[in-house]
Amino acid sequence: MRFLGLLTVNTRAALSISLLILVIMLAAITLMPPGHAGPPGDGQWSSIGPTMLSAALVVAIFFGALALRTIHRQRTLLQQLRQRLHAHHPDRASTGDVVADLTNAVEMLLQEQQTLHQHDQSSQQRLRLIADNIPALVAYVDTAYKVIFANRRYESAYGIAPGQVDGMAAADLLGPDVYAQSEPFMRDVLGGQAAIFERLVTHTGAVRWERVSYMPEWAADGSVTGFIALAEDITELKRAQHTFARSEMRLRMITDNMPALIAYIDDKQHFRFCNAYYETILNLPPEKVLGLTVREVTGEAGYGAIAGYISRVLGGERVRFEQHSDSPGGRYFLHDYLPDIDPGGKVIGFYSMVLDITERKLAELHQRASETLLRHVTDSLPALVSYIDHDERYQFNNLPHEQWFGRPLAEITGQRVADLLTADEYARHKQYYDQAREGKVARFEFEARQNGSQRYFQAAYLPQFDDQHQLSGVCGMINDITTLKLVENQLRVLARHDTLTGLPNRNQFNEKLAEAMARSRRSGHAMALMFLDIDHFKAINDTLGHHSGDEVLCEFARRLLHSVRQTDTVSRLAGDEFVIILEGLQLPTESTKVAAKIINAMSTDFDVLGVPRQVSTSIGIAVGKIDDTDGSALLRRADEALYVAKAAGRNTFRSAP
Repeated sequence: MRFLGLLTVNTRAALSISLLILVIMLAAITLMPPGHAGPPGDGQWSSIGPTMLSAALVVAIFFGALALRTIHRQRTLLQQLRQRLHAHHPDRASTGDVVADLTNAVEMLLQEQQTLHQHDQSSQQRLRLIADNIPALVAYVDTAYKVIFANRRYESAYGIAPGQVDGMAAADLLGPDVYAQSEPFMRDVLGGQAAIFERLVTHTGAVRWERVSYMPEWAADGSVTGFIALAEDITELKRAQHTFARSEMRLRMITDNMPALIAYIDDKQHFRFCNAYYETILNLPPEKVLGLTVREVTGEAGYGAIAGYISRVLGGERVRFEQHSDSPGGRYFLHDYLPDIDPGGKVIGFYSMVLDITERKLAELHQRASETLLRHVTDSLPALVSYIDHDERYQFNNLPHEQWFGRPLAEITGQRVADLLTADEYARHKQYYDQAREGKVARFEFEARQNGSQRYFQAAYLPQFDDQHQLSGVCGMINDITTLKLVENQLRVLARHDTLTGLPNRNQFNEKLAEAMARSRRSGHAMALMFLDIDHFKAINDTLGHHSGDEVLCEFARRLLHSVRQTDTVSRLAGDEFVIILEGLQLPTESTKVAAKIINAMSTDFDVLGVPRQVSTSIGIAVGKIDDTDGSALLRRADEALYVAKAAGRNTFRSAP
């Protein structure tokens, strides 16, 4: 049965037909009566029967032979197959039965196929694990531009859900932009040519650069079945390249546009690099300078001036020096030589930069001269001039600081302000210095003892700004204003006092009157105002002169002061008009007693230029009232009472109602 199962359908049909014919023939012979050649009444059976049997036998033999031939051919093939299987598996013993051997072989092949399938699955899992952990994008694309495989990094990079890439069109995975960049290289790789290119990805959120490699996969017949795609994120590399390229371009641009001779010279003193400025200064294009020696470029005289410095830099020492040219114009140059040392410590050349510092040098000389002039000017000023930096250190002090601090300038400049001032002085100056550091000009006055006497000073702290308008420090100036202060105080006194008699003038009187009235209201004590003038004063001026009149006024003022208390105020309003403010009166009538005292004080003759002169006064008195709101009403009432006293014959007093 196992053998029949190996036969083809046609072979099994031929065998079946042959057996059927043989069975029919045997049945016919068996059922025919002995000695009877045909059915009764049928005269033809005797002749037809043998013919049919013969034909049936021939057909059976034909189909049987056909089946046997086919069986022989298939058996031969099966034997060949068994031999080949035995050749591949010589360790497997033969049973002698072709069908059994083939059956065992088939079972073995099925087992091997299952094992291979399991191994293939395991390999694919390992391949997926490896591919997913490669720091690159890995994919396989077939000839129809279908993505057969892509690792997780590829899916993540292009925003595809896990497991959705397989079978996706490359155009759908990459997007229109990236696909347009990649498609020409896909055609190349499917044509058998490996490709490496870079592409820009912009549609996935963050812009990035990828370096892509396409490698074709070849079939046994030499045709391309697809390709492997490997993509690396080179965004940082591109940025670095871009930065480097820009840096290199800027470096060349900078060196070519710098007003300096920049070169690299090897240890044999040959130029290996020079910038375009060599053509500007030496009238030599850079390409003609390269290869020449320093001596050939500078000439004997020029080389002799720098040969010693070149020896030092080739000895491993960095060298900086200034050189003044003796050529017309006398320009100044700053040379800077930097040795180039290889990893082994050998000097293989040096970098040279030569700057034309003529303008800077002339500016330095001019600045030095200006600083010298400034020093002379500030040292001659009767003021303290200083510059204080951010750390509150003196960076400049003029000569008067030596007298102020009692030490030489060398021990002042560079010191912290707090270390030179007392704690009280520092606290006083600190608040204004801080205002200047905020960009405000701070001015203030203070008193201090200098050389045993009290002096007055005016200080100013001014913020100083650099070219970028940033605060660079504070400039301080302190002036001795003692003389000015004394004059100011004197002027203040003059503004409030009568210059002839020294009594308070009208301005101070108005202030004093308002204050006295306010005190009277608070205390409840009475006050009074007396208005006085000198009787016939005009006649004194007319007959004896104004100088005599002034003496009378001064003596009159002195006698008034002696007639009142220190708490009372005596003022001169104008000419011969005087007023007296009486405060703290217990009774309003006390004012009349003061008036009588004054009249009595004036009864003694005045000495006017050595000549006795009788002088009298008339007085008007106004006692303060509760309803008085200002001093003008009180003064007006006293003035009216004065006129009443004059009308009464002078040398008397009257009180206002």
